[in-house]
Amino acid sequence: MKRLIFSTLILIATTLTAFGQDNYLERGNSYLNIDQLDKAEQTFREGIDKEPENLIYQCQLGLTLINQEKYNEAQEVLDKVLKQDSNQVAALWYSGIGNYQAGNDRAAIKHFEKGLNYFDNTSGQHYTAYWYIGKSYSYLLRTEGLTYDETDRMFESYEEYLRFQPDADDADEIREYVERKKKRRPSDNVKKWVDM
Repeated sequence: MKRLIFSTLILIATTLTAFGQDNYLERGNSYLNIDQLDKAEQTFREGIDKEPENLIYQCQLGLTLINQEKYNEAQEVLDKVLKQDSNQVAALWYSGIGNYQAGNDRAAIKHFEKGLNYFDNTSGQHYTAYWYIGKSYSYLLRTEGLTYDETDRMFESYEEYLRFQPDADDADEIREYVERKKKRRPSDNVKKWVDM
């Protein structure tokens, strides 16, 4: 899955480069691709200084900060982007990834759910968002618990992921998990279900 995430991030970075942004985007993405995160951060910050309204530079800065595990700082940058353009696909995707990696499962779900309205149905982003939503709900099931509707959404998300990726490395594990949880699931009169 990490390989898929990295490939998707590279795809987004490459796609953004194709739109003819100046040297900041190309240089910053080059540094990102070779894991020189300090240089990537500096480059995107320079680009933002030159073009403060450039949302692509800001999104790529957010991604760079996520890769440095500066999750709060990354989300501040991405929140500014989403305030200007609430449908900005890269900002929604990166916000989902950053929150997932930071363990902010509800925030990750929120961003991926919104992103599903904008992610290309034929892209890896689309089915991967379902994987993240399912995983986030799985973690919440073990910690704070899920409502009946949230449990439904966890199952739906996993099933949608499996529809797109029936032969994924984790497909059998996910199928078994869903079947096991469906058997253990309490009735809908239980307000919150916590299950290890």
